[in-house]
Amino acid sequence: MPIQTLAQTITVDPVRSAARRHAGVVAGSAAAAGVLTAMVVARATSVVDGLAEGVLLGLAPALVGAAFLSVHAVGERTWPRQSAAVRSATLRPRTVTDVAPAGLRRLTWALAAGILVLAAVGALTAGYDGRSVTRVAGDVTSTAGPYPGAFYGVWLALGAVLLLAGSEAVLRLVARRPAVATVSATWDVGLRRLSAHRVLRGVQLTLAATAAGMLFYGGTAAARVGYPGAVALAVVAVLLALGSLAVLVRAAPDPDAVTGHASREGAPAGA
Repeated sequence: MPIQTLAQTITVDPVRSAARRHAGVVAGSAAAAGVLTAMVVARATSVVDGLAEGVLLGLAPALVGAAFLSVHAVGERTWPRQSAAVRSATLRPRTVTDVAPAGLRRLTWALAAGILVLAAVGALTAGYDGRSVTRVAGDVTSTAGPYPGAFYGVWLALGAVLLLAGSEAVLRLVARRPAVATVSATWDVGLRRLSAHRVLRGVQLTLAATAAGMLFYGGTAAARVGYPGAVALAVVAVLLALGSLAVLVRAAPDPDAVTGHASREGAPAGA
């Protein structure tokens, strides 16, 4: 077992360690809830059949995202409050803009908007049943499905809107949770940004999975009826899925790196 030096022992901050541990438990539990939900949905798709199976399969990413966000919401609501004899608060309440990574937040909004656009396009181009696409070429009429028309698109669009609203609500909880006592304001904000990054990273993955599924099934169905260039949509779906995975594994901001590993740098978070 390695022996800590006196300097290392002094710089260990139990308050910061406890805060990071709580944030880590929340993130790990949220990921586990998402995986468990995915397993339950996969099991459910083998029980139901017909059109209900297609709807459930399309909503699988949104259901996983809902479970993921629910655990994060509980974790933020149970964030340890200051137990010091003298408590304080910031002069200006923090907002979502203060803690959420701007680029990742914009990506999440863009993916949700993209799903709404795909649902609208699918509804306008689908057949009368709302779940297939038809092409008439001379005397030949071809129909293929499943296709993300109104039958599927309404549910997928609703799931995207609810995920986006849920992510914004959880980010608000991150911004307004109690400050970590006795640490610098910079470190406290850094930990909030870490939590916000984890929330958005998971939500963008579920939204990207929904958008990729719509592009893939829509493109392959259109290609089967002979629309030229439709197969390119399936290629875009694969690239979108790979890009979302790249965002998922991107390193999260480290609050210790921001503050230079100082346990008492600057003023306390509540000053």
